[in-house]
Amino acid sequence: MEKKVQEEKTQDKAQLDTERLKVEQLAELVSEQRSQLDTCPEAQKEQLQLQVFRDSEVLELELKRFEDLEFQQLERQSRQDEEKEMQLQQILREIAEYQRSSVTRKERLLALKKQLAQISQQAQREKDSFLKEKTNLQLMLQQEKENLTNLERKYADLTGGRGFPVNPINLKEVSVSASFSVINLKSQSSFMPQFSAATLGRNTPSKVHTPTLQQVGEDSRQRLNEIPGRAASQSNVYLDSYGYHDNSHALDTLSVDSSDSMETSISACSPDNISSASTSNMAKIEEMERLLREAQAEKHRLLEHREREIEVRRQALEEERRRREDLEKRLQEETSRRQKLIEREVKLREKQRAQSRPLTRYLPVRKDDFDLRGHIESAGHNTETCYHISITEKTCRGFLIKMGGKIKTWKKRWFVFDRNRRTLSYYSDKHEAKLKGVIYFQAIEEVYYDHLKNAHKSPNPSLTFSVKTHDRVYYMVAPSPETMRIWMDVIVTGAEGYTQFMV
Repeated sequence: MEKKVQEEKTQDKAQLDTERLKVEQLAELVSEQRSQLDTCPEAQKEQLQLQVFRDSEVLELELKRFEDLEFQQLERQSRQDEEKEMQLQQILREIAEYQRSSVTRKERLLALKKQLAQISQQAQREKDSFLKEKTNLQLMLQQEKENLTNLERKYADLTGGRGFPVNPINLKEVSVSASFSVINLKSQSSFMPQFSAATLGRNTPSKVHTPTLQQVGEDSRQRLNEIPGRAASQSNVYLDSYGYHDNSHALDTLSVDSSDSMETSISACSPDNISSASTSNMAKIEEMERLLREAQAEKHRLLEHREREIEVRRQALEEERRRREDLEKRLQEETSRRQKLIEREVKLREKQRAQSRPLTRYLPVRKDDFDLRGHIESAGHNTETCYHISITEKTCRGFLIKMGGKIKTWKKRWFVFDRNRRTLSYYSDKHEAKLKGVIYFQAIEEVYYDHLKNAHKSPNPSLTFSVKTHDRVYYMVAPSPETMRIWMDVIVTGAEGYTQFMV
């Protein structure tokens, strides 16, 4: 693209040089003919005048053609420069937009990383807590298993190797059979003395004691029938493995010690002794059942408590998850809203920055008796030492370089600020013969220094100021800083279109 534009410029320049050379040659020819016109004979003078007239017309046509060609080239170059400037501004805007987008995304990425770190830390803490609880539960379960193993071992010792019953009916039958075994042991130990006495040859009549033994058997059966009603409950606690062994050992010892006489043997197997042994066994069984019930109730209570804790924790985690999702959603909405506000604020600031400019220290003045020269001198300007302008009570005149409207070329113009006519006019020269343009006071809105450097290829940007009207913005270059300040203070007194602070 640049190469093509450069080639077009080179061709235009070559064509322009050719036309310029042609015009110069014609001008030299006409100049030579005019110089010959004074020295030529009278007979050839008329013909030479006609030739000079024709060459002058050709020179004028060529000169006009050359000016048109130069104007077209300048216009084309200005248009290309404008397009290039617009493309450059568009690229700069896109770069600025990409930079803003990159900064915004980086900030959002940092925020997300921070949230991820917080969530990871909390998840690690919850994981550690769950592992700790799992370890505690495993220890409790191991302890309960050991307790259950001890119970089964003790129960097997008591029942002769039988398994621990789970059904309460089986537990009742086992209790009854244990009671029967205890009674049988007692009965056997009570008959052992009689057999020993018979073998030793003692004269002890057995018929005398037979009714007593039958009575003992009947009383034992009656008491055993009452056992199932008292021991009908289920449990899972420790059994007292030494109760039966102690009682049976005591009974055996009693039977052996009383083997000297039949009376002692009968008294040892009397209904009162059997009743007291059965009562003590039933009390121990009831105590064991009570302890089993309490242990089972405690176990159920602990399990229910654990289930409640798990449910409460699950609900808390679910609520926390919902709360985090809600917070994250609200955070995203707030971030989007703030991003929109920031973008709108940036656009507003850019618009304000583009529109803002340093105005002069004064406002428009509409008074008819206003003294322009006195106003400027009271502002601190020395009009006597400023030779670039001529200022009176109603007018101000001087040269300024103005940028064209359609063709962005800079030309020197003679400006006249007239409060009587209420116009700011500019001419081609100081004779004020050829008017080039008029700016009415009602159209002038603002006068400000070109701080944004909007003037296209200004000859001196530091001395460029702007006059904004309803239709366009006039860019002017003053010959000196003092002249620029005076012109700005002069023109703003006639800015009747500046209605922001007008009453």
